[in-house]
Amino acid sequence: MDKKSLLKQIDMDNLPRHIAIIMDGNGRWAKKR
Repeated sequence: MDKKSLLKQIDMDNLPRHIAIIMDGNGRWAKKR
């Protein structure tokens, strides 16, 4: 899924926290792997 698809599905109120968790958490997880 691309960013546009995610924006449509996620509520704007939840968007900032949700994206932050994915970007930061997944990035760190990938580097540790």
